[in-house]
Amino acid sequence: MIFQGRYSEDVLRILKNKSILNRNGEHHNAQYVRMIFQGIRQNLDIEAAIWQAAKNRKQKLALHKLHKQKILNEKS
Repeated sequence: MIFQGRYSEDVLRILKNKSILNRNGEHHNAQYVRMIFQGIRQNLDIEAAIWQAAKNRKQKLALHKLHKQKILNEKS
C-alpha cells in the first residue's frame, strides 16, 4: 500500500505549492482532504494532488528499494 494512512500532509503541501485555496480563500485542511480521499466529497484539485502525492510516494519507495538492494548486494 502506498500511503499506509499517512497522506494528508503530502497532499496539503502540494496544494500549498500550487496555491490552491478553498472557496473562502484559505488553505484546505487535513480533514477535508481525508473526506475527498474517502469519497465523501468531490474536489478535482484535491483529487489531482492525491494522485500526485501517490506518484511521488511510489517513486520514493522505488528509489529506496533500489538503494536497499544495492547495499545488500555490496555486502554479499
